[in-house]
Amino acid sequence: MSSQNHTKTLLFSLFPLTKTLTLTQQIHARIVLHGFNASVVLGSRLTDAYIHLDALQFAQKTFDSITRKNLHSWNTIISGYSNNKLFFDVLRLFSLMRREIVGVDSFNLVFAIKACVGLSFTEHGKLIHSMAVKFGLEGDPYIAPALGKMYGQLGSLRDARKVFEGFPERNSVLWGTMMEGYLKFSEESEVFELFRRMKESVVELDAFTVGGLVRACGIVSAGKEGKMFHGLCIKKNFIGSNVHLQTSLIDMYLKCDLIDFGMKLFEETSERDVVLWSSVILGLAKNGKGLEAVALFRQMLQQPLTPSSATLDSILLACSSLGSLKQGKSVHGYMIRKGIDLDDVNYTTFIDMYAKCGSIAMAQKVFAQMPLKNVVSWSAMINAFGIHGLCSEALACFDQMGSENQVPNSITFVSVLSACSHSGKVEEGWKYFKEMTQDYGIVPTQEHYACMVDLLGRAGKIDEALSFIDGMPIEPGASVWGALLDACRMHRRVELAENVAEKLLPLEVNKASVYVLLSNIYADAGRWESVKKIREKLARVDCVSMPDLPQLKLGRGCSYCSA
Repeated sequence: MSSQNHTKTLLFSLFPLTKTLTLTQQIHARIVLHGFNASVVLGSRLTDAYIHLDALQFAQKTFDSITRKNLHSWNTIISGYSNNKLFFDVLRLFSLMRREIVGVDSFNLVFAIKACVGLSFTEHGKLIHSMAVKFGLEGDPYIAPALGKMYGQLGSLRDARKVFEGFPERNSVLWGTMMEGYLKFSEESEVFELFRRMKESVVELDAFTVGGLVRACGIVSAGKEGKMFHGLCIKKNFIGSNVHLQTSLIDMYLKCDLIDFGMKLFEETSERDVVLWSSVILGLAKNGKGLEAVALFRQMLQQPLTPSSATLDSILLACSSLGSLKQGKSVHGYMIRKGIDLDDVNYTTFIDMYAKCGSIAMAQKVFAQMPLKNVVSWSAMINAFGIHGLCSEALACFDQMGSENQVPNSITFVSVLSACSHSGKVEEGWKYFKEMTQDYGIVPTQEHYACMVDLLGRAGKIDEALSFIDGMPIEPGASVWGALLDACRMHRRVELAENVAEKLLPLEVNKASVYVLLSNIYADAGRWESVKKIREKLARVDCVSMPDLPQLKLGRGCSYCSA
Protein backbone atom coordinates (compact mmCIF):
# COMPACT_ATOMS: atom_id res chain seq x y z
CA MET A 1 0.00 0.00 0.00
CA SER A 2 1.36 3.43 -0.97
CA SER A 3 1.98 6.09 1.66
CA GLN A 4 -0.83 8.22 0.22
CA ASN A 5 -3.39 5.39 0.37
CA HIS A 6 -2.26 4.51 3.89
CA THR A 7 -2.87 8.13 4.98
CA LYS A 8 -6.34 8.09 3.39
CA THR A 9 -7.20 4.88 5.22
CA LEU A 10 -6.09 6.40 8.54
CA LEU A 11 -8.14 9.51 7.89
CA PHE A 12 -11.18 7.38 7.09
CA SER A 13 -10.77 5.54 10.39
CA LEU A 14 -11.25 8.87 12.21
CA PHE A 15 -14.79 9.51 10.92
CA PRO A 16 -16.53 7.54 13.70
CA LEU A 17 -15.17 10.29 15.99
CA THR A 18 -17.24 13.03 14.26
CA LYS A 19 -19.67 13.29 17.16
CA THR A 20 -19.00 16.98 17.87
CA LEU A 21 -18.28 20.00 15.70
CA THR A 22 -14.86 20.51 17.31
CA LEU A 23 -13.70 16.95 16.59
CA THR A 24 -15.04 17.12 13.04
CA GLN A 25 -13.17 20.37 12.40
CA GLN A 26 -9.96 18.79 13.74
CA ILE A 27 -10.34 15.87 11.32
CA HIS A 28 -11.12 18.40 8.55
CA ALA A 29 -7.84 20.21 9.38
CA ARG A 30 -5.88 16.96 9.06
CA ILE A 31 -7.49 16.27 5.66
CA VAL A 32 -6.51 19.75 4.44
CA LEU A 33 -3.01 19.34 5.92
CA HIS A 34 -2.45 16.17 3.88
CA GLY A 35 -3.81 17.80 0.70
CA PHE A 36 -6.95 15.65 0.40
CA ASN A 37 -9.55 18.45 0.75
CA ALA A 38 -10.37 18.16 -2.99
CA SER A 39 -10.95 14.39 -2.72
CA VAL A 40 -14.50 13.47 -3.69
CA VAL A 41 -14.56 10.49 -1.30
CA LEU A 42 -13.17 12.23 1.80
CA GLY A 43 -14.96 15.50 0.91
CA SER A 44 -18.34 13.77 0.60
CA ARG A 45 -17.83 11.94 3.90
CA LEU A 46 -16.86 15.18 5.65
CA THR A 47 -19.83 17.04 4.11
CA ASP A 48 -22.14 14.33 5.47
CA ALA A 49 -20.55 14.63 8.94
CA TYR A 50 -21.21 18.39 9.03
CA ILE A 51 -24.79 17.84 7.87
CA HIS A 52 -25.44 15.41 10.73
CA LEU A 53 -24.15 18.07 13.12
CA ASP A 54 -26.54 20.70 11.63
CA ALA A 55 -23.51 22.68 10.44
CA LEU A 56 -24.80 23.30 6.93
CA GLN A 57 -22.50 26.29 6.33
CA PHE A 58 -19.39 24.13 6.93
CA ALA A 59 -20.92 21.35 4.84
CA GLN A 60 -21.36 23.72 1.89
CA LYS A 61 -17.76 24.98 2.11
CA THR A 62 -16.44 21.42 2.26
CA PHE A 63 -18.59 20.42 -0.72
CA ASP A 64 -17.38 23.46 -2.72
CA SER A 65 -13.76 22.39 -2.23
CA ILE A 66 -14.37 19.06 -4.05
CA THR A 67 -12.92 19.47 -7.56
CA ARG A 68 -14.58 16.53 -9.35
CA LYS A 69 -18.02 16.01 -7.84
CA ASN A 70 -20.03 12.86 -8.50
CA LEU A 71 -23.71 11.95 -7.97
CA HIS A 72 -23.00 10.78 -4.42
CA SER A 73 -21.41 14.10 -3.38
CA TRP A 74 -24.26 16.09 -4.95
CA ASN A 75 -26.84 13.89 -3.23
CA THR A 76 -25.08 14.43 0.10
CA ILE A 77 -25.22 18.23 0.01
CA ILE A 78 -28.74 18.29 -1.46
CA SER A 79 -29.94 16.01 1.36
CA GLY A 80 -28.63 18.52 3.92
CA TYR A 81 -30.72 21.34 2.49
CA SER A 82 -33.72 19.03 2.06
CA ASN A 83 -33.57 17.91 5.71
CA ASN A 84 -33.57 21.56 6.75
CA LYS A 85 -36.55 22.29 4.47
CA LEU A 86 -34.52 24.82 2.46
CA PHE A 87 -36.37 23.89 -0.70
CA PHE A 88 -35.26 26.79 -2.89
CA ASP A 89 -31.64 25.76 -2.26
CA VAL A 90 -32.51 22.14 -3.08
CA LEU A 91 -33.79 23.14 -6.52
CA ARG A 92 -30.86 25.53 -7.01
CA LEU A 93 -28.33 22.78 -6.28
CA PHE A 94 -30.26 20.27 -8.38
CA SER A 95 -30.08 22.71 -11.31
CA LEU A 96 -26.31 23.21 -10.79
CA MET A 97 -25.81 19.46 -10.67
CA ARG A 98 -27.61 19.01 -13.98
CA ARG A 99 -25.17 21.48 -15.60
CA GLU A 100 -22.07 19.78 -14.26
CA ILE A 101 -22.80 16.07 -14.68
CA VAL A 102 -24.88 13.93 -17.00
CA GLY A 103 -27.64 11.88 -15.49
CA VAL A 104 -29.75 11.78 -12.34
CA ASP A 105 -30.64 9.06 -9.86
CA SER A 106 -33.59 8.20 -7.64
CA PHE A 107 -32.09 10.00 -4.63
CA ASN A 108 -31.70 13.49 -6.08
CA LEU A 109 -34.96 13.20 -8.01
CA VAL A 110 -36.84 12.42 -4.78
CA PHE A 111 -35.22 15.42 -3.07
CA ALA A 112 -36.25 17.65 -6.00
CA ILE A 113 -39.82 16.28 -5.94
CA LYS A 114 -40.08 16.94 -2.18
CA ALA A 115 -38.85 20.50 -2.75
CA CYS A 116 -41.61 21.04 -5.35
CA VAL A 117 -44.18 19.87 -2.79
CA GLY A 118 -42.72 22.16 -0.12
CA LEU A 119 -42.85 25.15 -2.47
CA SER A 120 -46.16 24.17 -4.17
CA PHE A 121 -44.40 24.21 -7.54
CA THR A 122 -46.71 21.98 -9.58
CA GLU A 123 -45.32 22.87 -13.01
CA HIS A 124 -41.73 22.46 -11.82
CA GLY A 125 -42.75 19.11 -10.39
CA LYS A 126 -44.07 18.04 -13.78
CA LEU A 127 -40.67 18.88 -15.31
CA ILE A 128 -38.99 16.67 -12.70
CA HIS A 129 -41.50 13.95 -13.58
CA SER A 130 -40.56 14.29 -17.27
CA MET A 131 -36.90 13.99 -16.32
CA ALA A 132 -37.64 10.76 -14.43
CA VAL A 133 -39.38 9.38 -17.55
CA LYS A 134 -36.45 10.46 -19.75
CA PHE A 135 -33.96 8.52 -17.61
CA GLY A 136 -36.26 5.50 -17.21
CA LEU A 137 -36.81 6.04 -13.49
CA GLU A 138 -40.57 6.68 -13.38
CA GLY A 139 -41.10 3.10 -12.15
CA ASP A 140 -38.52 3.38 -9.36
CA PRO A 141 -40.02 2.22 -5.99
CA TYR A 142 -38.89 5.50 -4.37
CA ILE A 143 -39.79 7.91 -7.17
CA ALA A 144 -43.31 6.62 -7.93
CA PRO A 145 -44.63 7.19 -4.35
CA ALA A 146 -42.88 10.60 -4.25
CA LEU A 147 -44.57 11.63 -7.52
CA GLY A 148 -47.92 10.32 -6.30
CA LYS A 149 -47.57 12.28 -3.07
CA MET A 150 -46.53 15.42 -4.93
CA TYR A 151 -49.56 15.39 -7.21
CA GLY A 152 -51.88 14.44 -4.34
CA GLN A 153 -50.61 17.18 -2.03
CA LEU A 154 -50.77 19.81 -4.76
CA GLY A 155 -54.32 18.93 -5.77
CA SER A 156 -53.63 17.15 -9.08
CA LEU A 157 -55.45 13.96 -8.09
CA ARG A 158 -55.90 12.92 -11.72
CA ASP A 159 -52.13 13.02 -12.26
CA ALA A 160 -51.59 11.20 -8.96
CA ARG A 161 -53.98 8.48 -10.13
CA LYS A 162 -52.10 8.19 -13.45
CA VAL A 163 -48.84 7.61 -11.57
CA PHE A 164 -50.59 5.08 -9.35
CA GLU A 165 -52.26 3.14 -12.18
CA GLY A 166 -49.08 3.23 -14.28
CA PHE A 167 -47.02 1.50 -11.61
CA PRO A 168 -47.73 -2.25 -11.86
CA GLU A 169 -45.84 -3.37 -8.74
CA ARG A 170 -47.62 -1.21 -6.19
CA ASN A 171 -46.28 -1.48 -2.65
CA SER A 172 -48.12 -0.41 0.51
CA VAL A 173 -46.37 2.99 0.47
CA LEU A 174 -47.86 3.84 -2.93
CA TRP A 175 -51.33 2.69 -1.84
CA GLY A 176 -51.05 4.76 1.35
CA THR A 177 -49.80 7.81 -0.54
CA MET A 178 -52.77 7.67 -2.93
CA MET A 179 -55.16 7.37 0.04
CA GLU A 180 -53.52 10.38 1.69
CA GLY A 181 -54.10 12.46 -1.44
CA TYR A 182 -57.80 11.62 -1.50
CA LEU A 183 -58.08 12.31 2.24
CA LYS A 184 -56.63 15.79 1.84
CA PHE A 185 -59.42 16.70 -0.57
CA SER A 186 -62.22 14.95 1.39
CA GLU A 187 -62.79 12.09 -1.05
CA GLU A 188 -63.21 9.41 1.60
CA SER A 189 -65.23 7.09 -0.66
CA GLU A 190 -62.17 6.80 -2.94
CA VAL A 191 -60.07 5.84 0.08
CA PHE A 192 -62.38 2.93 0.88
CA GLU A 193 -62.49 1.92 -2.79
CA LEU A 194 -58.67 1.78 -2.80
CA PHE A 195 -58.79 -0.37 0.31
CA ARG A 196 -61.14 -2.79 -1.46
CA ARG A 197 -58.76 -3.01 -4.43
CA MET A 198 -55.80 -3.35 -2.10
CA LYS A 199 -57.39 -6.42 -0.50
CA GLU A 200 -57.96 -7.95 -3.92
CA SER A 201 -54.30 -7.31 -4.81
CA VAL A 202 -53.22 -9.13 -1.61
CA VAL A 203 -50.89 -6.28 -0.64
CA GLU A 204 -49.75 -6.30 2.98
CA LEU A 205 -51.09 -3.36 4.97
CA ASP A 206 -48.61 -1.24 6.91
CA ALA A 207 -49.02 1.36 9.67
CA PHE A 208 -48.99 4.26 7.19
CA THR A 209 -51.86 2.84 5.10
CA VAL A 210 -53.94 1.85 8.15
CA GLY A 211 -53.46 5.37 9.50
CA GLY A 212 -55.11 6.79 6.38
CA LEU A 213 -58.02 4.36 6.65
CA VAL A 214 -58.49 5.24 10.34
CA ARG A 215 -58.63 8.96 9.50
CA ALA A 216 -61.19 8.26 6.76
CA CYS A 217 -63.35 6.36 9.26
CA GLY A 218 -63.19 9.34 11.61
CA ILE A 219 -64.26 11.80 8.92
CA VAL A 220 -67.37 9.77 7.97
CA SER A 221 -68.10 8.73 11.60
CA ALA A 222 -67.65 5.03 10.82
CA GLY A 223 -66.87 4.02 14.40
CA LYS A 224 -67.51 0.30 13.93
CA GLU A 225 -65.07 0.04 11.04
CA GLY A 226 -62.59 2.25 12.93
CA LYS A 227 -62.66 -0.21 15.84
CA MET A 228 -61.86 -3.03 13.44
CA PHE A 229 -58.84 -1.18 12.10
CA HIS A 230 -57.76 -0.56 15.70
CA GLY A 231 -57.97 -4.30 16.29
CA LEU A 232 -55.85 -4.86 13.19
CA CYS A 233 -53.25 -2.40 14.51
CA ILE A 234 -53.04 -4.36 17.76
CA LYS A 235 -52.84 -7.68 15.93
CA LYS A 236 -50.06 -6.47 13.62
CA ASN A 237 -48.27 -4.63 16.45
CA PHE A 238 -48.42 -1.37 14.49
CA ILE A 239 -49.08 0.94 17.42
CA GLY A 240 -46.09 0.51 19.76
CA SER A 241 -44.50 3.96 20.01
CA ASN A 242 -46.11 5.22 16.77
CA VAL A 243 -47.55 8.47 18.16
CA HIS A 244 -48.89 9.48 14.73
CA LEU A 245 -51.03 6.33 14.47
CA GLN A 246 -52.15 6.61 18.10
CA THR A 247 -53.23 10.20 17.44
CA SER A 248 -55.20 9.10 14.36
CA LEU A 249 -56.98 6.37 16.34
CA ILE A 250 -57.86 8.67 19.24
CA ASP A 251 -59.01 11.40 16.85
CA MET A 252 -61.18 8.83 15.03
CA TYR A 253 -62.88 7.72 18.27
CA LEU A 254 -63.60 11.31 19.30
CA LYS A 255 -65.02 12.17 15.87
CA CYS A 256 -67.26 9.09 16.08
CA ASP A 257 -68.52 10.22 19.52
CA LEU A 258 -66.85 7.19 21.13
CA ILE A 259 -65.25 9.38 23.77
CA ASP A 260 -64.63 6.61 26.33
CA PHE A 261 -62.64 4.57 23.80
CA GLY A 262 -60.63 7.61 22.78
CA MET A 263 -59.83 8.70 26.31
CA LYS A 264 -58.88 5.15 27.37
CA LEU A 265 -56.39 4.93 24.49
CA PHE A 266 -55.09 8.42 25.36
CA GLU A 267 -54.47 7.36 28.98
CA GLU A 268 -52.63 4.25 27.77
CA THR A 269 -50.35 6.28 25.47
CA SER A 270 -46.99 6.86 27.12
CA GLU A 271 -45.45 9.25 24.57
CA ARG A 272 -47.85 12.16 24.23
CA ASP A 273 -46.65 14.98 22.01
CA VAL A 274 -48.28 18.40 21.61
CA VAL A 275 -50.20 17.23 18.50
CA LEU A 276 -51.86 14.43 20.48
CA TRP A 277 -52.81 16.70 23.38
CA SER A 278 -54.21 19.29 20.95
CA SER A 279 -56.20 16.64 19.07
CA VAL A 280 -57.84 15.33 22.26
CA ILE A 281 -58.63 18.83 23.57
CA LEU A 282 -60.24 19.69 20.21
CA GLY A 283 -62.18 16.41 20.14
CA LEU A 284 -63.60 17.02 23.62
CA ALA A 285 -64.51 20.62 22.74
CA LYS A 286 -66.33 19.55 19.56
CA ASN A 287 -68.24 16.89 21.51
CA GLY A 288 -69.61 19.46 23.93
CA LYS A 289 -67.17 18.43 26.69
CA GLY A 290 -65.86 21.94 27.30
CA LEU A 291 -65.12 21.44 31.00
CA GLU A 292 -63.18 18.24 30.31
CA ALA A 293 -61.24 20.04 27.54
CA VAL A 294 -60.27 22.86 29.92
CA ALA A 295 -59.23 20.33 32.61
CA LEU A 296 -57.09 18.47 30.07
CA PHE A 297 -55.47 21.72 28.95
CA ARG A 298 -54.53 22.49 32.56
CA GLN A 299 -53.09 18.98 32.82
CA MET A 300 -51.07 19.58 29.64
CA LEU A 301 -49.58 22.77 31.09
CA GLN A 302 -48.03 20.65 33.83
CA GLN A 303 -46.09 18.65 31.21
CA PRO A 304 -42.74 19.74 29.70
CA LEU A 305 -44.55 20.82 26.54
CA THR A 306 -45.25 24.19 24.93
CA PRO A 307 -48.81 24.55 23.59
CA SER A 308 -48.93 25.11 19.85
CA SER A 309 -51.16 27.43 17.87
CA ALA A 310 -53.51 24.47 17.27
CA THR A 311 -53.67 23.74 21.03
CA LEU A 312 -54.72 27.30 21.82
CA ASP A 313 -57.34 27.29 19.05
CA SER A 314 -58.74 24.06 20.52
CA ILE A 315 -59.01 25.38 24.06
CA LEU A 316 -60.58 28.62 22.82
CA LEU A 317 -63.23 26.55 21.04
CA ALA A 318 -63.93 24.87 24.39
CA CYS A 319 -64.26 28.29 26.06
CA SER A 320 -66.66 29.37 23.30
CA SER A 321 -68.83 26.28 23.75
CA LEU A 322 -68.96 26.91 27.53
CA GLY A 323 -69.60 30.62 27.06
CA SER A 324 -66.88 31.09 29.66
CA LEU A 325 -65.42 34.56 29.28
CA LYS A 326 -63.26 34.00 32.37
CA GLN A 327 -61.60 30.90 30.90
CA GLY A 328 -61.11 32.60 27.55
CA LYS A 329 -59.45 35.60 29.16
CA SER A 330 -57.26 33.23 31.16
CA VAL A 331 -56.00 31.60 27.95
CA HIS A 332 -55.44 35.03 26.39
CA GLY A 333 -53.47 36.10 29.48
CA TYR A 334 -51.38 32.92 29.31
CA MET A 335 -50.39 33.68 25.72
CA ILE A 336 -49.42 37.26 26.61
CA ARG A 337 -47.37 36.14 29.65
CA LYS A 338 -45.54 33.51 27.63
CA GLY A 339 -44.88 35.94 24.79
CA ILE A 340 -46.60 33.69 22.27
CA ASP A 341 -47.07 35.44 18.94
CA LEU A 342 -50.60 35.24 17.59
CA ASP A 343 -51.09 34.14 14.01
CA ASP A 344 -54.11 34.95 11.84
CA VAL A 345 -55.97 31.85 13.00
CA ASN A 346 -55.41 32.67 16.69
CA TYR A 347 -56.62 36.24 16.26
CA THR A 348 -59.75 35.04 14.45
CA THR A 349 -60.43 32.38 17.09
CA PHE A 350 -60.16 35.01 19.84
CA ILE A 351 -62.64 37.26 17.99
CA ASP A 352 -65.08 34.34 17.71
CA MET A 353 -64.56 33.29 21.34
CA TYR A 354 -65.07 36.77 22.82
CA ALA A 355 -68.19 37.30 20.68
CA LYS A 356 -69.73 33.97 21.73
CA CYS A 357 -68.85 34.64 25.38
CA GLY A 358 -70.73 37.94 25.27
CA SER A 359 -67.89 40.47 25.05
CA ILE A 360 -68.23 42.25 21.71
CA ALA A 361 -65.95 44.99 23.04
CA MET A 362 -63.04 42.54 23.53
CA ALA A 363 -63.73 41.02 20.10
CA GLN A 364 -63.40 44.50 18.58
CA LYS A 365 -60.22 45.15 20.56
CA VAL A 366 -58.57 41.95 19.30
CA PHE A 367 -59.69 42.72 15.75
CA ALA A 368 -58.19 46.23 15.98
CA GLN A 369 -54.87 44.75 17.21
CA MET A 370 -54.46 42.50 14.18
CA PRO A 371 -51.43 43.67 12.18
CA LEU A 372 -52.79 42.20 8.95
CA LYS A 373 -56.47 41.44 8.51
CA ASN A 374 -57.56 38.82 5.99
CA VAL A 375 -60.96 37.84 4.64
CA VAL A 376 -61.43 35.25 7.41
CA SER A 377 -60.87 37.77 10.21
CA TRP A 378 -63.17 40.34 8.57
CA SER A 379 -65.87 37.66 8.22
CA ALA A 380 -65.43 36.69 11.89
CA MET A 381 -65.87 40.31 13.02
CA ILE A 382 -68.98 40.74 10.87
CA ASN A 383 -70.37 37.52 12.34
CA ALA A 384 -69.52 38.74 15.87
CA PHE A 385 -71.61 41.89 15.35
CA GLY A 386 -74.38 39.77 13.82
CA ILE A 387 -74.80 37.34 16.73
CA HIS A 388 -75.08 40.35 19.07
CA GLY A 389 -77.88 41.80 16.94
CA LEU A 390 -75.70 44.72 15.83
CA CYS A 391 -76.67 44.62 12.16
CA SER A 392 -75.72 48.23 11.42
CA GLU A 393 -72.22 47.65 12.80
CA ALA A 394 -71.93 44.38 10.84
CA LEU A 395 -72.85 46.10 7.57
CA ALA A 396 -70.52 49.02 8.34
CA CYS A 397 -67.73 46.49 8.92
CA PHE A 398 -68.53 44.91 5.55
CA ASP A 399 -68.31 48.31 3.85
CA GLN A 400 -65.00 49.06 5.60
CA MET A 401 -63.69 45.71 4.39
CA GLY A 402 -64.37 46.77 0.81
CA SER A 403 -62.74 50.17 1.31
CA GLU A 404 -59.55 48.36 2.41
CA ASN A 405 -59.51 46.34 -0.84
CA GLN A 406 -60.46 43.07 0.84
CA VAL A 407 -62.63 40.91 -1.43
CA PRO A 408 -65.42 39.10 0.45
CA ASN A 409 -65.88 35.37 -0.04
CA SER A 410 -68.74 32.93 0.40
CA ILE A 411 -68.32 32.80 4.21
CA THR A 412 -68.33 36.60 4.45
CA PHE A 413 -71.78 36.71 2.88
CA VAL A 414 -73.04 33.98 5.23
CA SER A 415 -72.01 36.30 8.09
CA VAL A 416 -73.68 39.32 6.45
CA LEU A 417 -76.94 37.50 5.68
CA SER A 418 -76.98 35.99 9.17
CA ALA A 419 -76.58 39.48 10.67
CA CYS A 420 -79.54 40.71 8.60
CA SER A 421 -81.55 37.69 9.71
CA HIS A 422 -80.91 38.23 13.43
CA SER A 423 -82.05 41.85 13.13
CA GLY A 424 -84.99 41.28 10.78
CA LYS A 425 -83.48 43.45 8.00
CA VAL A 426 -85.29 41.88 5.04
CA GLU A 427 -84.56 44.58 2.44
CA GLU A 428 -80.87 44.66 3.33
CA GLY A 429 -80.75 40.84 3.20
CA TRP A 430 -82.15 40.81 -0.34
CA LYS A 431 -79.73 43.56 -1.35
CA TYR A 432 -76.63 41.67 -0.19
CA PHE A 433 -77.88 38.33 -1.55
CA LYS A 434 -78.20 39.87 -5.02
CA GLU A 435 -74.88 41.74 -4.65
CA MET A 436 -73.14 38.48 -3.81
CA THR A 437 -74.15 36.85 -7.08
CA GLN A 438 -74.19 39.86 -9.41
CA ASP A 439 -71.16 41.86 -8.20
CA TYR A 440 -68.90 39.11 -6.86
CA GLY A 441 -69.96 36.11 -8.94
CA ILE A 442 -70.36 33.90 -5.86
CA VAL A 443 -72.67 30.94 -6.42
CA PRO A 444 -75.08 30.64 -3.45
CA THR A 445 -74.68 27.50 -1.31
CA GLN A 446 -77.15 25.76 1.00
CA GLU A 447 -75.95 28.04 3.82
CA HIS A 448 -76.80 31.20 1.90
CA TYR A 449 -80.25 29.88 0.98
CA ALA A 450 -80.84 28.81 4.60
CA CYS A 451 -79.93 32.32 5.80
CA MET A 452 -82.46 33.86 3.40
CA VAL A 453 -85.20 31.41 4.46
CA ASP A 454 -84.39 32.17 8.09
CA LEU A 455 -84.51 35.92 7.36
CA LEU A 456 -87.90 35.69 5.66
CA GLY A 457 -89.24 33.26 8.25
CA ARG A 458 -88.28 35.40 11.25
CA ALA A 459 -90.00 38.37 9.57
CA GLY A 460 -93.20 36.30 9.21
CA LYS A 461 -92.93 36.09 5.43
CA ILE A 462 -93.51 32.33 5.39
CA ASP A 463 -95.20 32.20 1.97
CA GLU A 464 -92.39 34.28 0.46
CA ALA A 465 -89.88 31.85 1.99
CA LEU A 466 -91.77 28.94 0.38
CA SER A 467 -91.69 30.64 -3.02
CA PHE A 468 -87.98 31.32 -2.53
CA ILE A 469 -87.35 27.62 -1.86
CA ASP A 470 -89.41 26.60 -4.91
CA GLY A 471 -87.22 28.88 -7.06
CA MET A 472 -83.90 27.49 -5.80
CA PRO A 473 -81.70 26.14 -8.64
CA ILE A 474 -80.42 23.38 -6.35
CA GLU A 475 -82.28 20.81 -4.27
CA PRO A 476 -83.02 22.28 -0.80
CA GLY A 477 -80.94 20.64 1.92
CA ALA A 478 -81.52 19.97 5.61
CA SER A 479 -80.40 23.47 6.65
CA VAL A 480 -82.99 25.13 4.36
CA TRP A 481 -85.93 22.98 5.47
CA GLY A 482 -84.73 23.27 9.08
CA ALA A 483 -84.87 27.08 8.87
CA LEU A 484 -88.39 26.92 7.47
CA LEU A 485 -89.52 24.48 10.18
CA ASP A 486 -88.19 26.82 12.85
CA ALA A 487 -90.13 29.67 11.21
CA CYS A 488 -93.28 27.52 11.36
CA ARG A 489 -92.69 27.11 15.12
CA MET A 490 -92.33 30.88 15.64
CA HIS A 491 -95.49 31.69 13.68
CA ARG A 492 -97.54 28.57 14.60
CA ARG A 493 -97.98 27.24 11.05
CA VAL A 494 -98.78 23.69 12.21
CA GLU A 495 -100.00 22.15 8.92
CA LEU A 496 -97.08 23.55 6.98
CA ALA A 497 -94.71 22.34 9.72
CA GLU A 498 -95.95 18.77 9.19
CA ASN A 499 -95.19 18.96 5.45
CA VAL A 500 -91.78 20.53 6.04
CA ALA A 501 -90.88 17.86 8.63
CA GLU A 502 -91.66 15.13 6.08
CA LYS A 503 -89.16 16.71 3.68
CA LEU A 504 -86.58 17.31 6.40
CA LEU A 505 -86.50 13.90 8.10
CA PRO A 506 -84.87 11.96 5.21
CA LEU A 507 -82.13 14.63 4.99
CA GLU A 508 -81.38 15.24 8.68
CA VAL A 509 -78.81 13.03 10.40
CA ASN A 510 -80.04 13.98 13.87
CA LYS A 511 -83.68 13.00 13.37
CA ALA A 512 -84.42 13.42 17.08
CA SER A 513 -84.00 17.20 16.78
CA VAL A 514 -86.72 17.29 14.09
CA TYR A 515 -89.15 15.28 16.25
CA VAL A 516 -88.45 17.49 19.28
CA LEU A 517 -89.14 20.67 17.28
CA LEU A 518 -92.32 19.20 15.78
CA SER A 519 -93.43 18.10 19.27
CA ASN A 520 -92.96 21.66 20.53
CA ILE A 521 -95.01 23.02 17.61
CA TYR A 522 -97.86 20.62 18.48
CA ALA A 523 -97.61 21.54 22.18
CA ASP A 524 -97.84 25.27 21.40
CA ALA A 525 -101.00 24.54 19.38
CA GLY A 526 -102.48 22.40 22.18
CA ARG A 527 -102.49 19.21 20.07
CA TRP A 528 -101.50 16.87 22.89
CA GLU A 529 -102.47 13.66 21.11
CA SER A 530 -100.04 14.56 18.32
CA VAL A 531 -97.37 15.33 20.95
CA LYS A 532 -97.85 11.83 22.38
CA LYS A 533 -97.45 10.18 18.96
CA ILE A 534 -94.29 12.18 18.20
CA ARG A 535 -92.76 11.22 21.55
CA GLU A 536 -93.46 7.54 20.83
CA LYS A 537 -91.60 7.93 17.51
CA LEU A 538 -88.80 9.77 19.27
CA ALA A 539 -88.28 6.85 21.64
CA ARG A 540 -87.58 4.60 18.66
CA VAL A 541 -85.19 6.97 16.93
CA ASP A 542 -81.48 6.24 16.90
CA CYS A 543 -80.13 9.78 17.35
CA VAL A 544 -76.89 9.14 15.48
CA SER A 545 -77.30 7.55 12.07
CA MET A 546 -74.12 6.00 10.79
CA PRO A 547 -73.33 6.59 7.10
CA ASP A 548 -73.59 3.67 4.73
CA LEU A 549 -70.25 2.37 3.54
CA PRO A 550 -71.13 -0.33 1.01
CA GLN A 551 -67.54 -0.65 -0.22
CA LEU A 552 -66.06 -1.11 3.27
CA LYS A 553 -66.60 -4.72 4.30
CA LEU A 554 -64.52 -5.84 7.23
CA GLY A 555 -64.70 -8.39 10.01
CA ARG A 556 -65.34 -12.03 9.21
CA GLY A 557 -64.02 -12.98 5.83
CA CYS A 558 -61.63 -10.03 5.71
CA SER A 559 -58.13 -11.19 4.90
CA TYR A 560 -56.71 -8.46 7.12
CA CYS A 561 -58.98 -8.48 10.14
CA SER A 562 -60.00 -12.12 10.60
CA ALA A 563 -58.35 -13.92 13.47
